[in-house]
Amino acid sequence: MRLVCLRILACAAGLAVTTAAAFARPDVVLQLSGAVVGKAANGAIRLTPVDPTTKLKTGEVVRYTISAYNKGSDPALHLAPVGKIPDGTAYVSGSASNGTAKLEFSVDGGKTWSAKPMVTVQSATGPKLQPADPSSFTTIRWTIDKPLAPKGSARYSYEVRVK
Repeated sequence: MRLVCLRILACAAGLAVTTAAAFARPDVVLQLSGAVVGKAANGAIRLTPVDPTTKLKTGEVVRYTISAYNKGSDPALHLAPVGKIPDGTAYVSGSASNGTAKLEFSVDGGKTWSAKPMVTVQSATGPKLQPADPSSFTTIRWTIDKPLAPKGSARYSYEVRVK
């Protein structure tokens, strides 16, 4: 499987910024970075930046970090960064940082969102709803209630395992 970092960078982060007044000038810049999670000899976590020319191995864990920086002169309201779970990978349950943000997941590419997505499965008694397996998540979103101050920054991360 070949996981191409540039493709992920192109589609991995989305942003919704709404302003309270038409003249407000937030200017949020998002940057996505990825690093393979490993262990150093002393047992500490070691992060090695993803090289887009290197083929990732089955079982490797990649930590994606979305960095947001408001280089504008006004606060950015309703910041909602979105990270995609790349094809050929599965979300690592519980790995998303959320601080004070509301964390939501999608199983349909971002059409619908829920803190605990449900799916319909067939059972002997007919269709029933059950919690979606985190490995079926396609997208993750953080909704931040506090404005991102001018010259302020924030970071959001999540991990995926290569299938």
